[in-house]
Amino acid sequence: MDQRLLKLTGIWFAVAAAAVAVLFNFIDQPVDIAAHKLSGTAWFEAGQTISLLADHSLFNVLLFFGYVIGGVAALWRGPDGWVRNLLYCCLAVTIAMFIGETLKWFFGRFRPVMLFEQGLYGFSWFADKGSMHSFPSGHNMRIFSLMTALSFVWPKARIPLISLACVVGASRVLVTRHYPSDVIAGAFVGIIVAVWVWRIMQGGRQEIVRGGQGD
Repeated sequence: MDQRLLKLTGIWFAVAAAAVAVLFNFIDQPVDIAAHKLSGTAWFEAGQTISLLADHSLFNVLLFFGYVIGGVAALWRGPDGWVRNLLYCCLAVTIAMFIGETLKWFFGRFRPVMLFEQGLYGFSWFADKGSMHSFPSGHNMRIFSLMTALSFVWPKARIPLISLACVVGASRVLVTRHYPSDVIAGAFVGIIVAVWVWRIMQGGRQEIVRGGQGD
C-alpha cells in the first residue's frame, strides 16, 4: 500500500468535500440560474458542442475499440509499451465510470432542470431516474479520468490535457446540466481513479522488473 498516496488522497478528499459543501450551500443555485438565462445563445450552443467531447456513447465506443485493440495487441506482442498505456487509459476510465454511476444512484441529486421546473434542490438518495443523477458529473468523471491518464502517458501534454477537461466541466454548468459542485466532485473522482490505477499498474510492473533481475 502506498501510504503517501493514501494520505494525499485523504487530504484532497477533504478539500474536495469542503469545496462541494461551500458550493452546494452558497454558489450552485445562483450560478445555474445565471447560466439558465443564456439558454438559446451562442454561449449555450458552444457549451453543448463542447460537452459532446465527454458524451457517454462516445466513450463507450472508444472503450470498446480500446479494449479490442489493446487486448489483441497484448496477445500478439505482450502487454508492454503503448499496449500497456492504452489498456491503462481504458481501465482508468472504466473504473471511474463504474464508480460514477454508483455514486449517482446513491446520492440521487436533482439536476438543475428540476430546480427550474419544480423548485427541487438537493438529494433524494437511491434514485434510478436520470433527472436525479446530477452528482457527481459523469461527463467530468469521464473526461478527467481520461485526460489524467493521458497526462501520465504524455507528461509534456499535461497542461493542455487538463485544461481541456476543465473546459468540458465548465460546459456542463453552462448548459445547466450540472451544478458547479457536481463538476468538482466528478473531477475529483476521475483524477483520483486515474492516479491510483497508474500507481497500481506501475507498482506491479516494478515488481516484475525486480523479480526478473533477481532470476
